[in-house]
Amino acid sequence: MEMWVKKLEDIAHDADDVLDDYEYELLRRKVEIQNQMKKKVLNFLSLHNPVAFRLKIAHKIKNINASLESLNNKAASVGLVARPDATSRQVGVVLDRETISGFDQDEKYMVGREELVSDIVTDLINSSNKRETRPCVMAIVGMAGLGKTTLAKAIYHENEIGSHFNTKIWVCVSTPFDVKTILSGMLEYVEPTKAGIKGKAAICENLQEILKGKRYLLILDDVWNEDAQKWDELISCLLNIKDTQGSNILVTTRSAHVASIIQTLPVHDLRKLSDYECWLILKNKAVSDRSGPLSEDQERIGRYIAKKCAGLPLMAKVYMLNKYESYI
Repeated sequence: MEMWVKKLEDIAHDADDVLDDYEYELLRRKVEIQNQMKKKVLNFLSLHNPVAFRLKIAHKIKNINASLESLNNKAASVGLVARPDATSRQVGVVLDRETISGFDQDEKYMVGREELVSDIVTDLINSSNKRETRPCVMAIVGMAGLGKTTLAKAIYHENEIGSHFNTKIWVCVSTPFDVKTILSGMLEYVEPTKAGIKGKAAICENLQEILKGKRYLLILDDVWNEDAQKWDELISCLLNIKDTQGSNILVTTRSAHVASIIQTLPVHDLRKLSDYECWLILKNKAVSDRSGPLSEDQERIGRYIAKKCAGLPLMAKVYMLNKYESYI
């Protein structure tokens, strides 16, 4: 109990630090406005870039949410039991964004992951050909902004995947990890007309009817759950679907611990992109929006910005959408 409370105090301190950073940023911006700073390029390339600040704060908040979720999962082991009120029983709390299998316009151009996509597709198909009764599980692991979801989308849309698996299913999990909600998401994805079915037993029966005799690929995006029992509960439900030998599950997660719980296939750890690869993302967007090539000054600014992206493709896309395009 004492260690659990100490960890909660540490998380509370982290939350206080985020609030302090936010308050300082608000004050800094007020001073900046008062000083009427008009050197746009200098401001953009400074350490106080508002886009970078928002991403930094968002990353800290998501880490805090993940720590709280992990702590909550361990509460029962120290004798703490939640008392759900009427509101929490009726409305599920969603702590993160929902993703879909379709590409956004800027996700179609992917840099530095082509070989990895090919390797993962090959591994999934090879494992599927073994026709195991239990679905094989592969995890893609990486920090926020590395492009785990975009990578999963690229795999989902590969022609080899479409021709090998009879059915492809995409479910954004995020938090909390609720087995019934995941099963309901699967059913809604494969048969939208049955989205209103509420009971877990009825959901499972319909999934059995629809997926029986099919080889499916289930993509679970943004998984945070560290409770092995919840994962086993989900797998147990999937095993009740008959004649689905060779089916696979692909999971994206930020946590190596989550991957260690669920994996039956080798884990794929996403690396950061090089400065040059970040520059290619910026350049592709810049050139696609112009009729002519970039000038030397524009390329110099772009390459400088690429270094500020810290190897994160999401950061490169955010820079492109918010600022860099104003200089092209």
